This record gives sequence, structure tokens and C-alpha cells, in this order.
Amino acid sequence: MSDVLSIALFGSCMTRDNFNSRFNPDYKASYRCDLAQNQMSILSLMSAPVTEHWETTKAMSDYDVWNIRTEFDKAFLSEFAASQTDYLLLDFFGDAHFGVLQLDDGRIITDNRWKVHATDIYQRMRDEGRLTRLHPTSDPDAYFALWREAMDRFAEHVRRVAPQTRVVVHYGHHTNLLTLPDRPRPARLQKHRSIARIDVETANAQWKRMDDYAVDVFGARAIDLTGEPFPTYDEHPWGPFYVHYRQDYYHRFLAELHKIVIADGGVPTPQMVADIELAARETPALTQAILEEELALTKKRLASRKAEVATLRERVARLERTPVRRALSRARRTRVFRSLRK
Repeated sequence: MSDVLSIALFGSCMTRDNFNSRFNPDYKASYRCDLAQNQMSILSLMSAPVTEHWETTKAMSDYDVWNIRTEFDKAFLSEFAASQTDYLLLDFFGDAHFGVLQLDDGRIITDNRWKVHATDIYQRMRDEGRLTRLHPTSDPDAYFALWREAMDRFAEHVRRVAPQTRVVVHYGHHTNLLTLPDRPRPARLQKHRSIARIDVETANAQWKRMDDYAVDVFGARAIDLTGEPFPTYDEHPWGPFYVHYRQDYYHRFLAELHKIVIADGGVPTPQMVADIELAARETPALTQAILEEELALTKKRLASRKAEVATLRERVARLERTPVRRALSRARRTRVFRSLRK
């Protein structure tokens, strides 16, 4: 196994950013990213290509145009077969966050509001009523049934064209926590920032369902950091968002990937060891701080609740000591009683 391993990515920035020097400055000592597909649904990937001519309806970067082109032409399938990378990393943000659009002829594209919506073909089909929206939070079982069938076909494709490639599923989640400099504990992202509203709990449950199934169907390894609190923050290079985590998330991901590579027979390099040590030092401390803040808030709420219960019990005790006739006379003098008699 070479010191520098080749990686193919199908997913989103939550995976791709781990192979970006802004987040992991020394990742190139261990990995090179040979192929990537961004923000695409598995349902779209395994559907027939969109071959009609299209144009963007606003100025877009070359990268954004590439996103749209590969969304439509499904080139990832053939390019992956040609790449023969050491590892294929998967995350399912495209499905869990966007869902899909089904054309009137049955073809499927990702319902990407940032990119696909800015094309003339989308706007024309939308205006003509030729698109049906499908989302995992609208009908979870129906969506998952379609997704599972597409995933089965994708897994078979991977086994057939790249039998030596190892698959790693990157478990995803939408965080609804936002770190703020003037607050001792994370706040709610949806409350404090203008952001597209999603049902975080339902979307995350469906996302886990997809991740679990992919691990099973591929017999894949997994990187799962969803059980730990990783908030987003305003200083993230792409801004605060559901899958833009704090910096130590990316260090931790890289360390977990190193561990998988070593378990697969790779020789640990000095850089790998340094990366693993860094993640071991920083993540527990930051996570512990958040957990302690959550515990302090829970204790404060519990103390407040106990005080409320004690007050109510005292009121009940006073009523029990008050003769019935006097209590009824007192009640009759209240505005509520008088309003009921009108």
C-alpha cells in the first residue's frame, strides 16, 4: 500500500473539506483526491442522464457549472471505474438535505436549490409542471424504498468495476448548534441565523437509515462522529451551516481515516501519528466543555422546576388548610368567577 493513497469522494463538503489544506494542512502527505462528486443524490446518480441542452440563469463559477454538468451527465460512474482509487468515501448529504426531482419521463435529478434551480431547464420544467418533488422527510418509507433500490445498483456497480477499492461511509448529520462568542454554550442555529429551515430530527433519522444500509450493503468501514456535539460557527470558511462543523471535526475525521487505513494493513507514517495525536488532544477537551455546559444548564432547569413544584405544593397545602366555605367565598370574589357568571 502506497504512502499516499488515492481517494474518490461521493458526497459533499462535509467529506471533501477533510482533503482541503484550510482544514487539514498536511493531508497531502497521506492522501490525494483523484475524483469527487458534490451534493448529488444516489437516486440521481443511478438515473438516466439529462442530455437536453441547458444554460445557467445567473453568473456562476466554473466549479458550480461543473457541479451541474456532472449532476446531469452522471459521469461519476464511468470516471470512478477509470480511476481505480484505493478508497471510495461516501456521504449522503444530497439525499438527506435536498431530496430529488422526478421528471415526467421518470428521470431523477437532485433538488439542489443552489445550483440545479439556477438552470433554464429546471425553470422551464417547473413552470410546465413536469417536476415532482420527493424528499426523505415528506414520506420517509417511500423515499427510502427508492433510495435502497438505487443503492443496491450502485453497490453492484462499484463491486463490478472496482473490486479492490475499499469503501468508507461517512455518517452525516445536520447540526442545529451554533457557537457564539458572547455565550458560554452553543445556541440554536435555526434561531440565530438566517438559514433554510429543515426538520433536523427527521432528516437526521433518515440520514442514519441510509448510512446504516450503505455500510451493510457494501460491508463497508464507517466514520461516525454523530454522537458527539460538533457545532457550526460563523468563522467557518463557508459560513455557518448544518454541515459546516467546527475545526476539530476535520482533524478527528482524518485521524479516524488513518486508523482505518492502518487496520487495512497500511504502514503508519509520522504524519499519520501526529494527526491522530492532535485529534486525541483537542476533541475531548472541546467536547467535554460543551457537555459540561449542557449539564450545567440541565441542572439549572431542574432546580427551577423543583422550585416551581415546591411553590405549587405549598399552595395546595394552604388550600387544604382553608375551610371550604372560606375558599369558595374567596373564589367568588375573583374576576374569573365573576366573568363566568355573566
